[in-house]
Amino acid sequence: MKARAYAITDFKQYTTDWDKLNQQTHNQAILTVDFIQCLISHYFLGTEQLVIVKESTNIIFMGFFQRVGFGRWQTVMPSQAPLGLWLSANGSVDEKLLAKIASVLPGIILQIDLLQADSRYLTVGPNIYQQHYIETGNKPIPSHYDDFFKTIGKNLRQNCNKAYNRAEREGESFSTEVLTSSEAVLAGVIKYGDIESNSWKAEQGTAISATNSQGKFYQTMMTRLAQRNKACVWYFLVSGQVAAVDLCVSHNGNLIILKTTFDEQFAQYSPALLLKMQMLKHYAEHPELAIKNIEFYGKAMDWHKRLNSELRPIVHLSWQRNRLLRWLVKQRRDKNKVES
Repeated sequence: MKARAYAITDFKQYTTDWDKLNQQTHNQAILTVDFIQCLISHYFLGTEQLVIVKESTNIIFMGFFQRVGFGRWQTVMPSQAPLGLWLSANGSVDEKLLAKIASVLPGIILQIDLLQADSRYLTVGPNIYQQHYIETGNKPIPSHYDDFFKTIGKNLRQNCNKAYNRAEREGESFSTEVLTSSEAVLAGVIKYGDIESNSWKAEQGTAISATNSQGKFYQTMMTRLAQRNKACVWYFLVSGQVAAVDLCVSHNGNLIILKTTFDEQFAQYSPALLLKMQMLKHYAEHPELAIKNIEFYGKAMDWHKRLNSELRPIVHLSWQRNRLLRWLVKQRRDKNKVES
């Protein structure tokens, strides 16, 4: 096993290798080179390290690392990335691999953390600590939407029907629209920013807008993926007005909902939820689109569970160089658990 650390600018030489490893592991749009390069352009500082590990001539690990304290490095984790920016063949992570990574990172290395690992693709060796981060979910596209609708909880069915009945009484109509061309997708991202900039997120400073760094990232990334037919924007409309927007990327039959927002003046209709229902119906009725699964990759909410979504944990992995460090870290974590 051999490892080497590279400057971020060297990544362009290994993009084919990155995509190949993604295809062999997660095979998700959020880990394709296009997505990663947009993150690098907008959020990397330039001091990060790209680590590549080979076994014989085969690349078995690639990941981006940053120093976060004395003797401690972790994988780069911009908030716009739903999963950690690292890939390991067969989802395997063991002490030998992490020790090899530690041997090529600058300075004294006492601890390495691999952040936000999807447990679905993960095999972890001994002496690697797993910390629960969030529970996430995915929803396979049903073969028949009407049959699926009968299986969801009574309250959810009633809430959906009430929204449609209320709209009818108030003279409103519902419709959906999916944008797929790069020009339309760009307009959709800007529309998303317009809605979110007038929401409660704007007051907290977390909203996407057409001009802030988040907005520019999503405009660049979504446009680039749309040019490869890997991105779309979904609208839920109330009498022609956009009431909810989902920003989505797709790859290998998986549609990932990256961001969701809704116009608060239409909150009484639960437009964001109705949009998800219409998306499931659309893909169920159009199997030729080859979307077989919807991934949420955010924290599982109550409505995810009410849709009978499949749930699983996202975890952080942590390795310490020796037993004493492992013991000290464990004591600190156990203390934090008790205090919380």
